[in-house]
Amino acid sequence: MQNNSISDADLVYITDDIFEKIQRYTINKDDLYLTIAGTIGRVGEVPEIFDGMNLTENALKLTNISICKKYLMQILNTKLVQDYFESTYHQVAMPKLSLINASKTIIPVPPLDEQQKIVNEIDNVFSITNNLDIDIVDLEDLITRTKSKILDLAIHGKLVPQSSNDEPAEELLKRIATSDNRPYEKVDEEPFEIPDSWKWVKLNDLAEIARGGSPRPIQYYITDNQDGINWIKIGDTSEESKYITSAKEKIKPEGKKHSRFVHAGDFLLTNSMSFGRPYILKIDGCIHDGWLVFANIKECLLQDYLYYALSSAYIYETFSNVAAGSTVKNLKSDTVKQVDFPLPPLSEQKRIVRAIENMYEVLDQIQNNRV
Repeated sequence: MQNNSISDADLVYITDDIFEKIQRYTINKDDLYLTIAGTIGRVGEVPEIFDGMNLTENALKLTNISICKKYLMQILNTKLVQDYFESTYHQVAMPKLSLINASKTIIPVPPLDEQQKIVNEIDNVFSITNNLDIDIVDLEDLITRTKSKILDLAIHGKLVPQSSNDEPAEELLKRIATSDNRPYEKVDEEPFEIPDSWKWVKLNDLAEIARGGSPRPIQYYITDNQDGINWIKIGDTSEESKYITSAKEKIKPEGKKHSRFVHAGDFLLTNSMSFGRPYILKIDGCIHDGWLVFANIKECLLQDYLYYALSSAYIYETFSNVAAGSTVKNLKSDTVKQVDFPLPPLSEQKRIVRAIENMYEVLDQIQNNRV
């Protein structure tokens, strides 16, 4: 991880005469610096003890900053901006980014309060990382554990603040139960404490959960014809993505009645071998019995919140406890339906998802730009 500050190690001093001539090159604690030669694109703040120090020709100063300074520093450190710097510098004796090209850098500028929220969420990531009680050098493991901690805070209602303006989850559940003419099932023993505006509910009350099916022998149904139906398998997933966007194989249309047809927008969960891995569908198709599908998800539940909640350690441990089988464990639809699920108000779900994704983006940048 980069230390975005100026070090006092190996400082070089100049005479008073030279100092008077180069006053315009001084940098202040309210400015940011941007390296433009050698190592391109390093950006950081100026410690107060170096206020008024001189800047070499290998860096630019960003002064009279009209947006949140910390937001500007973070956005300049993103892969988007760093890739732009890399594409525009010219190579002579050493790489150099021109003042003109640096000045042309385009960045997204949200409202000022949103800038501060983004900065706060990034600070939260580093706070979570610093509070992990570990002695570890492996960055990837650290990031994995930090993401797990973020999800844990999220499902406990501790990642974002609650708002008195949010409609409590129970009120929305009652309204849905009335329209469906089916009351939701009460949870007798709550697994852990959640905010008052949240509600414990069974997964069965949030979506229709069913198992896939395989036409047999499957070799007979596999086809290369254009009228074939996508045959969605575990191998069509990527651990780096929460979406399934394509299928490598198709089955004949007549195989549909022996399988389960799913739609883009449905939610899939692996139920054998590496069980409990969630995915959101972007395509229609048929699924085999290694999948569970969450279809007709209720309006009180966001897909993205469901994805992150099901990715949490609490849900995985719950699935592990109810998984059947001695040699190969698998999840049955009837047991998954009875899993207790912490449901926040809909507005808070949106805030949670936004906070998780902002924090994940920062962690991914740290991982991708590690030195």
